[in-house]
Parts: sequence; structure tokens; C-alpha cells
Amino acid sequence: MALADACRQCSREFNPQELANTAWAFATARIDAPELFAAIAGAVSSRLGEFNPQELASTAWAFVTARIDAPELFAAIAGAALSRLGEFSPQDVANTAWAFVTARIDAPQLFAAIAGAALSRLGEFNPQDLANTAWAFATARIEAPQLFAAIAGAASARLGDFNPQGLANIAWAFATARMDAPELFAAIAGVATSRLGEFNPQDLANTAWAFATARVEAPQLFAAIAGAASARLGEFNPQGLANIAWAFSTTRMDAPELFAAIAGVASSRLGKFNPQNLANTAWAFATARIEAPQLFAAIAGAVSSRLGEFKPQDLANTSWAFATVRIDAPELFAAIARAALSRLGEFKPQDLANTAWAFATERIDAPELFAAIAGAASARLGEFYPQGLANMAWAFATARVDARELFAAIAGAASARLGEFNPQGLANMAWAFATARMDARELFAAIAGAASARLGEFNPQGLANISWAFATARIDAPELFAGIAGAALSRLGEFNPQGLANIAWAFATARIDAPELFAAIAGVASSRLGEFIPQGLANIAWAFATARIDAPELFAGIAGATLSRLGEFNPQDLANTSWAFATARIDAPELFAGIAGAALSRLGEFSPQDVANTAWAFATARIDASELFAGIAGSALSPLGEFNPQNLANTAWAFATARIDAPELFAGIAGVALSRLGEFNPQDLANTAWAFATARIEAPQLFAAIAGAASSRLGEFNPQGLTNIAWAFATARIDAPELFAVIAGAASSRLGEFNPQGLAIIAWAFATTRMDASELFAAIAGAALSRLGEFNPQGLANIAWAFATARIDAPELFAAIAAMAASRLDEFNSQGLANVAWAFATARIEAPQLFAAIAGASPSRLDEFNSQGLANVAWAFATAGIEAPRLFAAIAGASPSRLDEFDSQGLANVAWAFATAGIEAPRLFAAIASASPSRLDEFDPRELSNMAWAFATLGIEAPKLFDAIALAARLRLDKFNRQNIANTAWAFACVDWRKDPEFFAELANIAATDLDALDDRDLSQFHSASLHFSLEWPNRRSSFSLTQHRKMLQEAYQRQDPSPSQLQRDVATALDRVGWTPYVFEHVTEEGLSLDMAQPDTKRAVEVDGPYHFLKGTRVQNGSTRFKSRLLRRLGWDVLRVPFFEWGCLDGEREQDSYLQDRLHAVFATARP
Repeated sequence: MALADACRQCSREFNPQELANTAWAFATARIDAPELFAAIAGAVSSRLGEFNPQELASTAWAFVTARIDAPELFAAIAGAALSRLGEFSPQDVANTAWAFVTARIDAPQLFAAIAGAALSRLGEFNPQDLANTAWAFATARIEAPQLFAAIAGAASARLGDFNPQGLANIAWAFATARMDAPELFAAIAGVATSRLGEFNPQDLANTAWAFATARVEAPQLFAAIAGAASARLGEFNPQGLANIAWAFSTTRMDAPELFAAIAGVASSRLGKFNPQNLANTAWAFATARIEAPQLFAAIAGAVSSRLGEFKPQDLANTSWAFATVRIDAPELFAAIARAALSRLGEFKPQDLANTAWAFATERIDAPELFAAIAGAASARLGEFYPQGLANMAWAFATARVDARELFAAIAGAASARLGEFNPQGLANMAWAFATARMDARELFAAIAGAASARLGEFNPQGLANISWAFATARIDAPELFAGIAGAALSRLGEFNPQGLANIAWAFATARIDAPELFAAIAGVASSRLGEFIPQGLANIAWAFATARIDAPELFAGIAGATLSRLGEFNPQDLANTSWAFATARIDAPELFAGIAGAALSRLGEFSPQDVANTAWAFATARIDASELFAGIAGSALSPLGEFNPQNLANTAWAFATARIDAPELFAGIAGVALSRLGEFNPQDLANTAWAFATARIEAPQLFAAIAGAASSRLGEFNPQGLTNIAWAFATARIDAPELFAVIAGAASSRLGEFNPQGLAIIAWAFATTRMDASELFAAIAGAALSRLGEFNPQGLANIAWAFATARIDAPELFAAIAAMAASRLDEFNSQGLANVAWAFATARIEAPQLFAAIAGASPSRLDEFNSQGLANVAWAFATAGIEAPRLFAAIAGASPSRLDEFDSQGLANVAWAFATAGIEAPRLFAAIASASPSRLDEFDPRELSNMAWAFATLGIEAPKLFDAIALAARLRLDKFNRQNIANTAWAFACVDWRKDPEFFAELANIAATDLDALDDRDLSQFHSASLHFSLEWPNRRSSFSLTQHRKMLQEAYQRQDPSPSQLQRDVATALDRVGWTPYVFEHVTEEGLSLDMAQPDTKRAVEVDGPYHFLKGTRVQNGSTRFKSRLLRRLGWDVLRVPFFEWGCLDGEREQDSYLQDRLHAVFATARP
């Protein structure tokens, strides 16, 4: 210090050289002498005109080296040097530039002059001068392209003379100045690679940094630097460690050993790292994708306590790094959020974008920070690079932050600059707006245009993301999708599993027809399913199912890959997978069983949509999963209020389809749906109604509300919705005439859109509800006629049933159905066969070929018929008067063992059919007689009367059955119509039932109140019953009210008599020949009974019994014939009965005459006197 004091005291006496040398000496020796330098500065400033160039340069160099702040001195030196630069040596020029840059002195005029002076003399500059000059201009951010170009040329030829620091510095300078000098860098790389052993740590770091910054590829150089640095990392200062890591990560150089060594060295020295070094080191390891958890943990600890020192870029880079390597550091992010909040005004656009990206990527909940970033960014979006705009949008979308104003501003800023976006930026921007559910159709249209022209530049992830975005945003962009399909097809092998799943999902969601793309995806994906995450497996299955792509091998592969990993699937994945396999109609029982097991224990985690989709899938796939459905019913009850209308409708549909008894669930759905029907779309309304109808759930209030909601919106219903809602109300027996009237109007004008099944169902519904809709049926008939070839068997049967039930006259339609059905009966199921027969019989349509075909097809398949089918087919053939003995025999054989399956109508109808057809079936009727008495409380009046009529018609004695029918009927006689009364009275009289005359009297009293409403058949039956009553209980005739109407009844009875047959006339002629005369031909007794030939005086008669007097195929008289015979006997007549089968065997008049003589003698010889 004594020397410094002495020099300070003598400084005024020093000449310029002594002043300059003294300053240089103290600076070089690193002697701290501020007072001395102050004295020198004062002395120099007043005498600069005496200083030569070297002394000026040396003085400036000394003050900079000694870290002495002397702005006035530097200003004076700059002024003095400006006019004398031509005298400066190259070293002086270089040193002066170096000094002013190092001192942070702004001297643009001086640097401009230096650049000019240097340009003309670079040939004189030694390597260090060249390096220092370049370094100075780069550091000062002085644009001097001509100077740099000249330096590049001068240096390239002399690089062998540069020392390591010079090589590093000149590379650093060109990189910092962003000067494009590929030849210079190539030369530096060549020279440096062979001399790296001479480089100190800073030179190594600076060289690597320079090549990375300049984006110069030099793999051999970097490989050599990695080797040289690894062995000497302990000598690197913190900035050197950070810079070399940054350089290797920026150039994407694979150097795992180097990074591992840096991590080890840096971890123990982080306390010496400045904020930028910490941020850059983290950034480098993140960019290079190097796993270094211990290093990052140490960085997190070191950073948290020093965030106040971090610049905005350091904060942004640190958060970006931790997010990129997925390091969980919530405390660090919380601290960064606090530090950033108060300083966002200082953040550059890229820092704002990177910070937002990092917090979004790490799923950090920082609403205040995002709100502040949104505000800060919105006002400065014009300063953002395209990538920054894309990243900002991506971050807010990923973080689910509601920032509509920001998105609107981004859309505006981006739309005008899309030509500057790279493909990833375009894809990310679209993805962000789609994810955020932002309506930005103009932006999407612009993106579509910009992307379509550049799809060849997109990487696979970009293609997948942009297609996903447009699909998610529901943007119609067929040309873009066509381009994506073409671009993706040739590169599917480069797609990762998520990309394959996403692009498939996108094309399926957007309803884009791309069979070749899907086929290619199926092929590529099938061989890589082991690489897919659960969501990818679920999504690709969902996509192929939604797109209706037939890919059995892919689905088989997905099923196999999924089964062993179901524990990894989240609820949505389980739901989507089951939905996909159900939709695609893939038979995968083991997969569904596995899903059922996995889902059961986790139903509490399922969202309402997951619950609904899972139920729908198992129902659609017809999977028996009662435990799963029970679990769903239980878990869904309490959160039903969270279900959207579609979820409610689908859940109800699923339980109905699966035939699951869940009354509490349906009650809950009904309650929730009632208050929200205004939110239901037409399909939801139709499905809900369908479900409640199918499940037989009584919900009158719900149906009434659905009727009201649907009536005003039927124009929005598609044809299936119209058919389903009509079917539901018909099935549930809901009286909704206004709804059906509106459906009729809506459907009539749109029948061309209905598929055949829809036409059949809408007809069925209107027929079932007995709605008068003649115009609709006429339109259906016309629409169906031209398309019958498209109808499946059930459709043919249903439409025939509907027209028959509705009593619609449609002969052309029935004729066409008959022809179509007859040729396709092998496709009909048992119910279809029964229904089509029933329909033609009911409609009174003659279709002998069809009935013959049904008669031929049915006997071998009767085990497939249910009880109603057996009864209906028998009823149909009987009603149509079709003889089918083989069919009736088969029904008679099949039915007795199954009578417990028959309902009351079935029992009555099958009995009625056999009776009407005149078919003897003793085993069947014995079974019916045994089974029916205990079930007569189920029978309605018509069924009771038909049952009695059938047994009577066939002449079957069943006293217990008739006793039971009488008892059951008397309890409900007020419900009997006139025909039921007539049939019952005739039947009981026919079988000679005598247990209770009051029963007959009650029947007669009811009939007598309105005889004019009865037809001749009913009146004639009452006539027979009246005769029976008067003959059995002659003393009670007055109690039988029909007695007073005897004339009316008798006239009706006589009008029912058939005309004389040829057989009757032949017998009459033969009677003449044998002398049985005189007789009256067609005699009517006083009681109104007709006789073919009679001798009234002696009460002898001959009755000719044609086939209709006997049961079919037998010689057994039917009940009616027996009844008349009994009445005639009671009235005192002796009757010879000539059956057709005996008369028909006689050969000629001789045998006929002989036959009659023998029979007349046998009958009348023993007759009563």
C-alpha cells in the first residue's frame, strides 16, 4: 500500500507513459488501490492529448481490469481515440474495444470508428486481436456484419495460430452476434477437436456454448468435448457446468456419461451457482431428457430460498425444466408462483408462455397466477412468437382455466399470422381451442387452410393432434381430414400408440369415411397392442366401433391385451371398452366377465356417463351380469340428479333391455326425469318411454309428461324415435290420443325415411291402441308395398298383424305379404308364423297357399312355439276354415303337457279353434277340462263362454268344468255381452246341464232386455236353449223370460237351416221307392225344429247327416247334432239317421233300397207306439 500511496502523491508529476504503466501494473497485479486509480483518472483526463494510442488503450484496459468505475474518463478516452484511431496498432484497437465493452460503456461512435479502422487493417491483426475484437463487438451487441465477415475470412486462414482461448472466444463472438459463418465454424471445429487437451474448462464450455447457440452441427467436436470435459469437471466453475450442459442439450447430443458426471459435480456445489446457472442447468437436463432426480431435488432446495434473485427468464426456465422432466415439486412451484405474481410485468412473452406451460403441465392449481398471466399476456399478444401463442393457448386449455377473453385475443392474433406457425404450433393451437371448448370457427377455418397445404411437414403426433382437435370441436373440414388421411397412411409406422388411437378416434368422431386409413391403422395397431396404455386400447376400440369398421382381428387382439390389464383401466376406459365391443357386436364373453368383475368393486368411481355406458353395453351385448346390474342400480340411485338426460335414458334402456327388475331405480329415474324433460332431446324422450314400457313400469305421470313434451317437438324426432315412442305408449297401454294424432301427422309425410321395421312398428302401435288413423295406414300400405322385399320376417308378420287388428282393408298389401311370406317361411320364427296366420284369418283374407305353407312348416317346429303361438295358429286356421289335420294333430299332441303355460285366453282360444274346426282331440280336451276349473277366475266373460261353447260343440261331457263355469259366470254376468250370453246358454243346453234352472233364467233375462241387437245365429242359439229349458223344467216356463219371444226366436232358428242337399234328395227318392210314404219333405215341427223327411202324424222322421254333422275325420256326431237329436226325442219323435259315410258306400239303388228297408224296420219296428 506504501507504493500505491507514493504513486498517488507523484501522479501529477508522471508523464502519460508512467501514468498508463502505473495503472496497467496495479491492474495486472490485481492490487486494490481505488484512491490511486481515482488520482490517475483525474490526471489522465486533463492530459489525454499527450497520450499516444498505446497509452490510451492501456489506460482503458487497466481501469476495466481493476474494476474501476470511471465513466468520465472513458468518455474522454472515447473522444480522444475517435480522432486518432488511424494511429492505433491492431492490439490497441482490439484492447480499446475490449475495454469499453467490459466497462459497459456505451460508445456507438467509437465502435463505428473502430469497425471502420479495423476493416482496413485486419491483415495486421494477430489471432488474439481478431478474437478480442470479435468478442467486443459481440458483447456490445454492435451490429457490424462487414467487420464480422472480414474477421471470419481473416481468422479462417490463421486458426492454427490461435490459442485455445482465442478459438473459444471467436466462436463465442460469432455465436453471440448471430453471425452466419459456417466455414469459420467448420474450421474452428477441425482445429479445436485436435487440441482440446490444451483448453481450460471455460474454453471447453464456451466453445460448446458457441456451437450450440449457432446451431452448427459438429458431432465429432462435441464427442471430443464430452470426453475432455468429463475428466475435468471438478475444475469447471458453476457457469461452466451450466453452459456445457446447456450446449449439449441444445444440440441434442447424446452424452449420458457427461450429464451423469455433471449431475454428480453440480449437486454438491449448487450453493455457488447463481440463479441463471441454476435455471440453465435444470433447463439443460430437462431438454436432454436426463433423469437426475437427486440433482433436481437439490436444485429445488437451492432455488426455493433464492427466488427473489431470479430474473423472470430464470423463473420461467426453472418451472419449465421441472415440468418437462415431470419432477413433483409442489413447494417449488408454489414459491415460483408467488415470486412471479408480483413481477409478471417484467416477463417477456416467451417467459409468460413457458411459465403457463410449466404450471399446466405439472397440473399445479394456481388460479391467481393464471389470471395474472392472462391479463399480462392479453395486452402483449402482438409481441408473442407463434410458438408462444400456441403454448399459451395449450397451457390455459390443459389447466382448464376459464380465460375466454385471452382465447379470443389469441384467436385474433393467431389468425393473421398462421403462415408463421410451424406444424406443431398449428396442431397445438387447434388442440387448445378444442380442449377449452372455445367457439372459434374462423380460427379453425384458417388453421384448416394453413395446415392442408403443409401436411407433409407434420410429424405423426401433429397429424393426430390436429385431427383430434377438429373432431373434438365439431368442425366440418372434409378436405383437411382427407389430406390427413393421405399423409398418415404412408407414415402409420411412425405413429406412437397414442397417436394411432387419437387419429382413429378423430376420424370416427368426425364421421369421416376413411376405410383405407382404418384398415391400415388396424394392421399397424394389432401388432403393437402391448405398447398401448389402457386409454389407448379403449379409445381405439371405441373409434372402430363408432366408425362401424369391421375389424375382428383387431378387436380380438384388444380383448386379449385388455383382459390381463383391467386393473390398470380407469372407469371411463372400462365403460368405453365395453361400449365399443357391444356396439361392434363382438362376441367376447371373457372380456365382458372381466370388465364386470373390475367394475363391480369400483362403481363408486364411475361418472354418470360411465355408469350409463357400461349398463348400455352389457344390455346391448346380451351379457348376463345380474350382480353388475344390481351394483349399478344401487350405486346410481343417489347420484341420479347428476345424470344428464342421455345418461338417464340410456340407463333405463339398459335395465329394460337386460330384463333387470329394478323398481327403485326406475322410480328414481322417473322422479328425476319428470322435472327435467325440457332438457331431453327427442331420442332421450323416445328411449325413456321405450324403457319404461319394456320394463312394464307403471309411471303414468312420466308418460303424461313425455306425451306433452314430445307432442310439441315431433318434427325433431327421427323415424326411429317416432316408432319407439309410439311403440312405448302402445305397449304401456297409455291413453294419449293427442300424441298419437300428432305422430300420425308427422309420420305420414316422412314414411319414405322409415326403414321396414319402423313401418311395421308404427302400424303395430296404432293398431294396438285402436287409434283411428286410416290415412296413416293407407300411406303405410303404399310405402310398404314397394319395399316388402326389405322386410324381415318379423316385420312382415307385424305389419300384417297391425292391418288385421286395425281392420284396415288393404287387399293388395295382404296379397303381396302372402306371396312374400310363403316363399320365406323358413326364415320366420314361431311367433312370426303364428302372427301372420292370425292376421290373415282376422282380416278374412283368402291365402290358401300361405296357409298351406304354414301348415307344412309348423308341425315340426311346435316345440319352438310358446303357448300363445300354439293357440293363435290353431285359432287362425279354424277362423279361416283351412283344413290342416296334421297341424291340428301336432298342436293337440304338444299342448296337454304345457297347459300350465297357457293364459286364460290361450286355453279358451285353443278349445274354440278345435271346436270350430270340428277336430276331435280327447286327450287335449281332457287336459283342458282338468286344468281350467281352478283358473276360471282369470277368465273374462268371452273366454268363459267360448270355453263352454267349444266343449258343447264337440259334444264333450265335462260336468265339473261346466259346474265351475256356471259358478264363475254367475258372478260376472253383468260383464257378459249378448253374444257371450247366447253362446253360454246354448252350450249349457247342448250338454244337457240341469243343475240349476235359475242360471238359465238369469241368462234369458239378460238376453231379453235387448233381443233386437242380436243376429240370427245368437237368436237361434237362444231358441235351442229355450226349448231345453221348457222341456227340462216345464213348470218354470214363466220364469224363462224368452218364452214370450218364442216366435221371434223360432223364425231366426228356421232362417239358419241349410238348404236341402243332393244327398238329402237322393235319400228322399229312395224312400219313395221303398214305399215309406206319405212323408213331408223339409218338415218344421211346432217347436221350429226342421226335419229332412217326416211323417208328422206318427212323429217319425228320417234325417240325412252330411259331413258337417260329424267331427272331422271321424264318425262321431258333433254336439249340435246330438243336441237336436235329444230335443227331438224329448218331443216324442223317432228318428232314423242316415250318415253320409254309410250311404256313400252303397252301390246302386238296390243296395240303397235294401239299406233303407233294413234301417226303417230296425228303428221304427221298435219305436214307441
